[in-house]
Amino acid sequence: MTMLMKRHETVDLEMKDDGAVAIIRLNRPGALNALNMQLADDFIAVLDKLAAQDGLRAVVVAGNGKAFCAGGDLAAFKASHAPGQFLTDLATRFHESVKRIRTMDAPFIAAIHGPCMGVGLSLACACDFRVAAEGAKFSVAFTGVGLSPDSGLPFFLPRIVGQAMATELAFLNPTIDAKRAHELNLVSTVTAGDVVEVATDFARKLATMPTKALGAVKRLYDSAFNDTLEAHLAKEALSVGETAATADFKEGCAAFFEKRKPSFKGK
Repeated sequence: MTMLMKRHETVDLEMKDDGAVAIIRLNRPGALNALNMQLADDFIAVLDKLAAQDGLRAVVVAGNGKAFCAGGDLAAFKASHAPGQFLTDLATRFHESVKRIRTMDAPFIAAIHGPCMGVGLSLACACDFRVAAEGAKFSVAFTGVGLSPDSGLPFFLPRIVGQAMATELAFLNPTIDAKRAHELNLVSTVTAGDVVEVATDFARKLATMPTKALGAVKRLYDSAFNDTLEAHLAKEALSVGETAATADFKEGCAAFFEKRKPSFKGK
């Protein structure tokens, strides 16, 4: 079952499989889905809607038109009377979306075609997985216009490709293709087919997994590089206790002893 929910000017939301899988599409195709304040507001609103929905198991993030997201809207920056404050406000607003992606239990998959640059790359890196079309192009882009990166890029990119390569990508600002992105582990899959369909099939696979346990993994991994060992072990102990109280853990144990495949419900 598929239901299209288009209630925001710059973001489309499509629900599949009775609400288990969501597809979010950035919808400023004329601007290559460049980020402005309206898009930041609409994206947060869609994430809040999904966070409140029971039964959500996986989310695909894609872009309408010829791009995933070409970065920030430079025309909006130029038109501002105080571009520094404008960019601070825009980044602060979009950071709320990054935090929601990382705190929601459901895994996020970026389905990338065309340009994925600047804050578009930040968004992709905030997702748990990145699937790219063969024609996708990637660039940090921020330094190309004299800016430092935001929206989590300096946090996530070194974790994904390593600090040395993340530094090279940020300082030299090359544009790399999907093949090179795959070599760097920036993307997990490159496809010649419809990238949203490939990402949705992957989302359906993730939707069969124990969603609360996946959410716990996300949060533990995000804090692992900053915590002391003692602090992290305390978080692990709390988390394993919380996931042990889920119906999915009960089902997983039953399936183990009954020698069958578990049927997780995300609860």
